[in-house]
Amino acid sequence: MKHIILAAGLLFISCIASAQLKVGSNPSQINRSSILELESTRQGLLLPRIPGGNLTLAPLNTAPDGMIIYVSDSASLFIRKNSLWQRMSADSVGNSANWNILGNTGLDSAVNFLGTTNQQPVIFRTNNAERLRLTGGGNITVGTNVIPQGTNQVQVMVIDPATGMLLQRTISEAAFSNAIVSLNGQRDSVQTFRTDSIVSTDLTITSAAGVHTFNVPTQNGSGAVSRGFLSYADWLRFDSSARSRILATAFSNTTSATGLSLNLDSIRLHAADATNPGGVSTIAQTFGGAKNFRDTLSVGLAQGTAANSTFQLNGSMSANITKTNTNYPVTETDNTVLADATGGALTITLPPVTNISGRIYTIKKVGTGGIDNAVTITPTGGTIDGGTNYIIYNDWTFVTLQTDGANWFVIKK
Repeated sequence: MKHIILAAGLLFISCIASAQLKVGSNPSQINRSSILELESTRQGLLLPRIPGGNLTLAPLNTAPDGMIIYVSDSASLFIRKNSLWQRMSADSVGNSANWNILGNTGLDSAVNFLGTTNQQPVIFRTNNAERLRLTGGGNITVGTNVIPQGTNQVQVMVIDPATGMLLQRTISEAAFSNAIVSLNGQRDSVQTFRTDSIVSTDLTITSAAGVHTFNVPTQNGSGAVSRGFLSYADWLRFDSSARSRILATAFSNTTSATGLSLNLDSIRLHAADATNPGGVSTIAQTFGGAKNFRDTLSVGLAQGTAANSTFQLNGSMSANITKTNTNYPVTETDNTVLADATGGALTITLPPVTNISGRIYTIKKVGTGGIDNAVTITPTGGTIDGGTNYIIYNDWTFVTLQTDGANWFVIKK
């Protein structure tokens, strides 16, 4: 009897080994290209944890290329490549002997540095051509030019303002000194600034013999000259009666609660509501009609702060959530649909994709229906990732779908 049980067990193992294997969630759905697939939202793949000293011992010293292990005493993944064990990742505590291209932490400036410990130079290349060299003697080479030390010529780096390119140039020490003096404003020439207010002359700036003249004409309200800034006397001429007469030519002296109106000497823009146009008030308000914001929109940011995206929300957000235990057609007011299949299988029908490009829905199976009570998501026109529907078997499993206006696509699951 024991021999029969053992033979049956070996036969079962051989059947599994000859097929694909799926471990974790959704065991009935496996990627065609995988021989082994793991799926879980709370668990991961745990590799063998091997001390580094065992890499040189049998059988790991003759392992085939492609094997991956975790070396515990170096906190890194190693791969077998070209018959050698090679590190795949540095440890995460920041004290690795390697420099990380995403940055390094935990460095000690007394012992950590970028460079060499012998007379070999440090070379920087782009397109496999040398661009910068730090020689073993301490000189700097840019391309094929050496920046000399202790000569009467000065090698400088300048930035081309048109391209932003950093360029090397050789100038004399005298020219270099003059440039520094000029940049620091240490010159003896005297610069004089004065202002003028000639009404017959437009706003101008003229310079002659080190004297810079700024002409700012002022209109005094007399004469036929039309240029210049208004004086205070001119502004007083626009008294309240004159302004009222100007407004009265455009508006009648009436008030209205449905928009713009004239009330005595002021223009009022009444607050908008669900049925009437108007302005935006500082109290609770309801707007009617479709609204389109051309530029970015932000909510909850400090006053004057522009959104860093088309829409930016600084705070919590609420979206509609609907729970159903019967077949349900998704509507434009839905966002998340909880499909309770405890009592039996359900069908969730998506709306037509026409004119709703970009819309997103999340559908989650809840309850205790088990894999026998499936939730089937069916599109009204188009496909879901190329299929006629999408089926959720496992309880507490969800899928997020988005449409491009023709079909639906799985964004997250």
